[in-house]
Amino acid sequence: MIGITGYAVYLPRHRIEREKIAAAHGTKPILGGERTAIGFDEDAVTLALEAVQALELPECRGIYFASTTAPYLERMNAALLAAACDLPEEVAVADFAHSLRAGTVALAAAVDRVAAGGQEPIVVVAADAREAPPESPEEQWFGDGAAALAIGRGAAVLAEVRARASVTDDFLDFVRRDKDEHITSFASRFTLEGYRRIVGRAIAQVLEHSGVSPSEVARVILPPLDPKASVRTAVELGFRADQVQGMLLERVGMIGCATPFFLLSAALETAQPGDLILMVGYGSGADAWLFEVTPALERSRGRSSIADQLEGGLRFPSYELFRKAREYFRHHDEGPVVSNIFYEKEEVRTIRLRGAECGECGLRQFPPTAVCQRCRSTEGLREVKLGRRGEVFTYTVDWLAASPMPPTILAVVDVEGGGRLYLQMTDVEPSAVRIGMPVRVTLRRLGAGGGLYHYYWKCRPEGRSDG
Repeated sequence: MIGITGYAVYLPRHRIEREKIAAAHGTKPILGGERTAIGFDEDAVTLALEAVQALELPECRGIYFASTTAPYLERMNAALLAAACDLPEEVAVADFAHSLRAGTVALAAAVDRVAAGGQEPIVVVAADAREAPPESPEEQWFGDGAAALAIGRGAAVLAEVRARASVTDDFLDFVRRDKDEHITSFASRFTLEGYRRIVGRAIAQVLEHSGVSPSEVARVILPPLDPKASVRTAVELGFRADQVQGMLLERVGMIGCATPFFLLSAALETAQPGDLILMVGYGSGADAWLFEVTPALERSRGRSSIADQLEGGLRFPSYELFRKAREYFRHHDEGPVVSNIFYEKEEVRTIRLRGAECGECGLRQFPPTAVCQRCRSTEGLREVKLGRRGEVFTYTVDWLAASPMPPTILAVVDVEGGGRLYLQMTDVEPSAVRIGMPVRVTLRRLGAGGGLYHYYWKCRPEGRSDG
């Protein structure tokens, strides 16, 4: 039995109401509510890492990263993710891109690898922060986020792969050339007809392969090219409207190639053993997947839910700050030039986040050192992976430090398992910070320069409320 052994979603803490976007252009919102939005220090890789860490797997044998907005076009983003997870060199990594169904294509590769006897679990993570032209409908429709699935076999499987089918069709819907910053949309009535035709073919094939009728499916997950069109397509194919998984467009938006995994995670949060879930990924064709929920899902309850992540949040006070957060590093490339020699030397602490543990007294220190600060021993010091959770020991709010969105909150954090870090805080209002506050260590962008994005660790509140 091969299937999903873990699932997780990460939605950025920032939001913007659609009314603010519309008001900035003198128009009306196309939909009520709000959309998720990255902060100035986030991108598709940092979103993906949050989702991978939320899986809380005891081990990981591979990372397949899917995105249409990966920060690097020539450098394997999945390798950067593997380093940030402090995985060994033997881990399997791959990038998947260029289509909204990049996530479901990566899922097929992971399932095939496990089926062929490869080591597992393989983590498939999809993340996107897509850019639409200002004043376009897509600027309001789109959202940012990430979702991850762990693929394995045996008794740990929460949802077994029952059948799958794929169709390829070079149909124009969303396009972005190598020289474009923004997506070109071909949205029209004809686009919706193409969507129905392509999605319908994939669904018909997977139902035929599995011998399942539409009435036997508990949940249908369709890509939200248009919410009404998705429901109409399902009904035309023999499903009831109440079988279609809610799309959360009024709270999140369309989060690119992460959407199928995001909606699948939402379906699994309420699914029961024996339920059949049909998931479709769409873009230059379609992939249809049929999963059957196993009794193991009941034992995996208790993780942070999507509703928990949607609670609270930080609203951008203006459309101008929303745009600044998205464009800051695109227009500021004045950071230091870093050689590959220096990067290799510093990766242990800047990306892998390792410290030193004393073999004599057990003290953990960061950065790694050759002398124990407590017992002064120089023997038995070894590198260890530091914890990714902790609490604030002390902090200060700095209004003078250079920042695209002041102030800068600086915190001393005691991490679980030992060690003390001096970090910037992110995703929090200064008034909400307190000593003893639970935090999670998170990789973020610190700058850009010399042909690289410069990443380092910050901390954010562990909970989702505004405190």
